[in-house]
Amino acid sequence: MIFNPDSYIESAIVQKEIISRLIERTSLINFIPEQIIDIGAGIGLSSRPFMDIFPNAKVNMYDKSILSLNKSIIQSENFYKVCGDFTSLPFKDDSFDLVFSASALHWNYNIGQTIQEIFRILKPSGLLLFSTFGKGTLKEYKDAWAMVDSNQHVNEFFDMHNLGDLLYNVGLKDPVMDSEKIVIQYDSVRQIQLDLKNIGSFLMQRERGLGLTSKGKMQNMYKSYEELKGPQTTYPLTYEVIYGHAWKTL
Repeated sequence: MIFNPDSYIESAIVQKEIISRLIERTSLINFIPEQIIDIGAGIGLSSRPFMDIFPNAKVNMYDKSILSLNKSIIQSENFYKVCGDFTSLPFKDDSFDLVFSASALHWNYNIGQTIQEIFRILKPSGLLLFSTFGKGTLKEYKDAWAMVDSNQHVNEFFDMHNLGDLLYNVGLKDPVMDSEKIVIQYDSVRQIQLDLKNIGSFLMQRERGLGLTSKGKMQNMYKSYEELKGPQTTYPLTYEVIYGHAWKTL
């Protein structure tokens, strides 16, 4: 599949809303970072607002996908693009005042190692500010598939309290966690699948290796979703959004 940034931007409805809400939280913190890293930056939807909020800061866009970074919507001498894995961040200890990550940590199954790496690269008095997805994410889609087969069709997501414990256990102080549910209404299940495909998220790697799902199973899943939505005319899709922040003390 060739990465199409236009399709991504059009389909990233929830991601754009979460970025907006997460960025708003920076205004509640008396904090002016000079060095920022955006983990899971993609094409820069979450990085670009920092140009206005912290115009003197240097921002590293960090992502696993070189294709996404190469399609960046940002052209600025204060932005640096780095490609790599979340569990092995290629930066020195105490490098960043702010580690920011919007809707990206679900890509990584070894989130404990990622948080340890984040702690390492944070400067003393540095801040981690992030969002990710909780266990209630894509509930309707998962329930519809569960009525068809026992395969796992989407990622496993995180428990908010477990994430808070991980932050505390690596040494981050005063972790604050909260969550909300965002429900998007779709005209069809096909549109749901198209958006999930365009944003490149959620589909299990091991499921991809099993080949195409049979047409019969797919039709049965559509019927199951129809039953689950009941009499309403649209197809709901729930995202449980987890927000968190914590500090690295002196």
